[in-house]
Amino acid sequence: MKDTEFIRGNVPMTKEEIRTIVISKLNLCPTDTLMDIGAGTGSVSIEAAKILTHGKVIAIEQKPEAFDLIKQNAKKHNVSNISIIHSKAPQGMEELHNTNKFFIGGSGGNLTEVLDLIKEQAPHNATIVVTAIVLDTMIQAYQFFTKNNYLLDFIQVSVNKIDPSMSASMLMAQNPIFILTAKRK
Repeated sequence: MKDTEFIRGNVPMTKEEIRTIVISKLNLCPTDTLMDIGAGTGSVSIEAAKILTHGKVIAIEQKPEAFDLIKQNAKKHNVSNISIIHSKAPQGMEELHNTNKFFIGGSGGNLTEVLDLIKEQAPHNATIVVTAIVLDTMIQAYQFFTKNNYLLDFIQVSVNKIDPSMSASMLMAQNPIFILTAKRK
């Protein structure tokens, strides 16, 4: 889905190119249940909900403006298999035993607590995808997964775009993103 298809406001959004990689790394099947933690505008949640035709998405978001945007985007894209929880994770993460896919786009400073809860309560074969712009978040996720014996796929993605409205065609760098995909051994 194109970024322009989402109502945005002043809320962070997982951009189209990164969202494509995240969805691929989640390896979603139609019956999966995805928990999107720090859901922002809901771009990953909405795109995933369209794939999960017999599954569901649980979007957790703490910021009121973002929470409202997820509702607006779900309505705009006519997805009904999404539950939106207004909470700061790990609060609101009660349905872990039935959730087999996790995307963490933001943790509000509670990444270790969120990952601990997933480790303790989610199915053993759950897939976890974490995106990080901040080095501290990347290091924290990497250390958690290696210390807890997860299989880890770790990439860094850089996207550059040309703005056609500019008089000179120049590549404009976007923030590089770390993407960690983990499964228990």
